[in-house]
Amino acid sequence: MAPPAGNAIGLITGNGRLPLLLAQSLRQEGRRPIVAIAHEQETDPALAGVVDELCWVRLGEFKKSFAFLHRHGVVDVVMAGGINKTKVWQIRPDTLALRLAARLRHFHDDHLLRLVADALAEQGFTVRGVGEILPQLLAPAGCLGQCQPSPVQWRDVALGWRAAKTLGGLDIGQGVVVRDGTVIAVEAIEGTDAMIARAAGLIKGGGGCLVKVAKPQQDHRLDLPTVGTTTLNRLANAGMKLLAVEAGATLVVDPAEFIALANRLSMVVVGLTGHELDELESLPTPVTGIWGKLP
Repeated sequence: MAPPAGNAIGLITGNGRLPLLLAQSLRQEGRRPIVAIAHEQETDPALAGVVDELCWVRLGEFKKSFAFLHRHGVVDVVMAGGINKTKVWQIRPDTLALRLAARLRHFHDDHLLRLVADALAEQGFTVRGVGEILPQLLAPAGCLGQCQPSPVQWRDVALGWRAAKTLGGLDIGQGVVVRDGTVIAVEAIEGTDAMIARAAGLIKGGGGCLVKVAKPQQDHRLDLPTVGTTTLNRLANAGMKLLAVEAGATLVVDPAEFIALANRLSMVVVGLTGHELDELESLPTPVTGIWGKLP
């Protein structure tokens, strides 16, 4: 089925600040109508004040969602924001969702998101990534603030990178916490914030780092790792002083606020491609694009 002629952009939204930031950026451009699907008990209600059309749905209401997007002439669709993964067992799927679920081998993140993306494509929509729409939110390579990692921290980052990539290859999670050469906690269905809280109870006296990366098989249109000021505050509260993310494959919400907070907290924040870890050298401060103008 092809959507009606139009140029509207559709947002399928979950929790966090990213959906609102995306909608606000698109609104400032002012070139296309913005049509949004909002999930009950997940999406920030403030989104209604930024988009042209909004439809609230329960998780699993595919028929209602697709019909709404068709009705408003949506061409491109962007998925932004998270969904509490423990709610996968609380879904009340409609008949279309049930037919799609029959294709699943398991309920891992990648398979669920690819299923949704494939269903959207079958309906005639083009699925685009947040990083494609807002490339200025992608973390660059380098130290993203004023602080540089120590040699001990570099070794923890290298271990964390390998561990996180291995876990990602199994479609388990995107992040790990490491301290003094030991993996303290790994991210699974509970999400990053809950993992940080769990790690805080295991690390005595603080220290350690969070490494967050894209999965090796990651479709960059879907579920890129996302960090923001909330991440930094949770790390600081847990006594951790370093955050490492994958450059070009991690979304940073509100980059200017993020970098300013990292500097105030004396937090080491680095964007990596993975190649740097072979030599464990210091990284330059990024100076390209929007990042070169940040405090």
